[in-house]
Amino acid sequence: MKATVTPDGTLTVETGEPAAKATWDGETVAIGPLVKADDERRFTLNVIYPALKADVGRALDGHRDFAQPGVVERACWKYMREYRQVGSFHTEEQAAAAGGVLKADGAADLVECGIYRNPVPWVIKGADGTETVVTEGDWLGGFIWTPDDWALIKAGKMGQVSVEGGAVRKPASPEAIAKLRG
Repeated sequence: MKATVTPDGTLTVETGEPAAKATWDGETVAIGPLVKADDERRFTLNVIYPALKADVGRALDGHRDFAQPGVVERACWKYMREYRQVGSFHTEEQAAAAGGVLKADGAADLVECGIYRNPVPWVIKGADGTETVVTEGDWLGGFIWTPDDWALIKAGKMGQVSVEGGAVRKPASPEAIAKLRG
């Protein structure tokens, strides 16, 4: 992993990993931060935001970000206190491409939410052999999806979650970059 900070404070992290790809084996969705799925209950367990792990790719704003565990925890608490909305897709174009509908809310019910506090990492092996590693400070959420959105998940057209939150971007210190996990 290579991390660099430009003079304007933009963090760039090269992980060497390919972008996540969805696959469906009838039981587990093996996509980026989606950890487990239960078809009968339309349930997924997702990593909503990992602590100390840079984004896999550039976000819509053109940056790749990461957050310290305390920042992730505060975001989790604020989301639970003030928002709790679960939508689908970021744009009309994304929704149309997946055959779905852009929703600001109502795509799922958030039924579990919290910070993983175990110092021992939780390694989840997907049906396709990929591994997701959940570490201390990661924000997890359990969702029960509408039938329409569940169909998109099963088809591999939707699988990651985003709280679409905002934050103040600060230049990353060399110490923070050194703590990043691959």
